[in-house]
Amino acid sequence: MKHHYRRWEDDGAVRMFANKGADDFFASERRFLADIHPDIDTVLDVGCASGRFIELLRSYRAQFGFTGIDLGANNVANAKRLYPDARFIEGNALDLDLDETFDLVNATGVMQHEPAFEALIERMIAWSRRYVLFDVKLGGVSEHLADLERAYSGSADHPLYFVVLAWPLFRAFLKSQPGIKSIAVYGYEAPPRFANLPDGIGPIIAAGVLIEKGDAGGNGPAFTIDLPSI
Repeated sequence: MKHHYRRWEDDGAVRMFANKGADDFFASERRFLADIHPDIDTVLDVGCASGRFIELLRSYRAQFGFTGIDLGANNVANAKRLYPDARFIEGNALDLDLDETFDLVNATGVMQHEPAFEALIERMIAWSRRYVLFDVKLGGVSEHLADLERAYSGSADHPLYFVVLAWPLFRAFLKSQPGIKSIAVYGYEAPPRFANLPDGIGPIIAAGVLIEKGDAGGNGPAFTIDLPSI
């Protein structure tokens, strides 16, 4: 496990995720799931921790197939204990080969800590046959900020990347992905807790992104954007 992932095996982080409930998920996830849940029979959760995304899904529908991927052995052990009917895989989603697709591929609180976020999003799109849902952090930067020396969170022993994206660049990246019918983005100001960031990057926006796969036609994917000014 790479050094910047080791925070996920800290005892405090494992306990926090094991006790997470449906109300602890982001407003953007609840907003998007309210619209798309009738179309979801199978789910892949990237960075599933203890599998608690299942609790949020259960507030919308009773039955669904669930597969979770997580880096941490302790998180995966908790997930298997809590949800014995689901499938959990220990490993890095960037390194795994899955030969199946899912109605929804989700990642909660992952992209803001993953410097290879573009590669991970591309993998999630490939694993999806209908929807991709994840969240990012946006800020007043002209280039993406993914530098562990300049922006980080977590403990001093196991610091995490705190990735802040430049919205124009990120929008262009999303628009460039093939096979995308529509993209919805909903965000709100969310001052980061326990994060060390450079001065002058302005307010941090927590933004949920919902991608729907399909034929976009000649003009590219349709965007629906609800964001505060950055």
